[in-house]
Amino acid sequence: MRPGRKRWIGLAVKTGLPAILVLIIAGMIYEKLGERRDRDRYPQIGRSVDIGGRTLNIYCSGEGGPSVIFDTFGHTAGYSWAAVQREVAKFSRACWYDRAAYGWSEPAPMPRTFKNVAEDLHALLHAAGVPAPYVLVGGGDAASHIRVYHGLYPNEVAAVVMVGANEVDSPQAAAVYPENAKGGWAREFGSFAPRIRAAACTVFPILARIGVIRLAAASRRPRITPSFGLTPEEQTELDSLSDNPTAERGSELCAREESMEQVKAAGNLGAVPLLVLAPEYDFHEPTSVTGSAEAAWNRYQLEKVQPELARLSTQGQLVVEKDGLTLISIVDAVRKVVTEIRAEGQK
Repeated sequence: MRPGRKRWIGLAVKTGLPAILVLIIAGMIYEKLGERRDRDRYPQIGRSVDIGGRTLNIYCSGEGGPSVIFDTFGHTAGYSWAAVQREVAKFSRACWYDRAAYGWSEPAPMPRTFKNVAEDLHALLHAAGVPAPYVLVGGGDAASHIRVYHGLYPNEVAAVVMVGANEVDSPQAAAVYPENAKGGWAREFGSFAPRIRAAACTVFPILARIGVIRLAAASRRPRITPSFGLTPEEQTELDSLSDNPTAERGSELCAREESMEQVKAAGNLGAVPLLVLAPEYDFHEPTSVTGSAEAAWNRYQLEKVQPELARLSTQGQLVVEKDGLTLISIVDAVRKVVTEIRAEGQK
């Protein structure tokens, strides 16, 4: 702690400020210093761009259009796309970025919705001078961010590539969630999860601002973050950038229900070229109850969810990868879309 801040806290104690107020002030200072350490733990890759009172980090390389933009979801920094982006940059302009609070981006007010994410990305791309139209690439809930982006800025989207995407429109009661498909709250608290999550989301922003969340996480190791093609050293860096006390303030979990409504309101993708990449799920029917639930869920994903995502566009295509989703399969999908857009532009 800087000497000036130590003197300030000492003065607060001497002048009779309540002990709880002193602790809150100390906690806020501790949190701000921690946020800076989280961003400075590794040398910044990319550049910070002001989007109106706070900055987001973006990294671009390569030449030519359309610009390919990689989006993330969950506890994932933009660096998760670094290896894929390097390959795509060999044939087109390609960028990954950090959502608010992740990687080298500054936190934003909570709670965060998918609309907030889309608006941030729009402001970032324009402030950074990345020309539209864009090929938007994302997996999981990032595909939902992209749907909301298209709903807000349809003229800026040249094409979409979804990679192992989640859905929000299919009736989820049609399949029973196995344990490996449930979120952490559902696994831990079962049917009580929504109420407990709501209570936690009420107090979390307050505790985060005064350093309590950071203090509680001081001895916890970062979770492993999904990625494609990173080296072990890069993966270690990604885990740190994705799962730290600052990054926890970027989660969209606390506003998930509102976000789902935003995705539905955004509608479909019209005639935008859409490529949906899905792994060939394992359908084996093991003898255990847990294994049977997983097999039923996997069949539901491939036979129901992924085809419905492909139908979001009149130009939607579903590509099932028998060997799973890999760096090569994703790069090939992006190259296919970029080539088609360029060919269409030459007509």
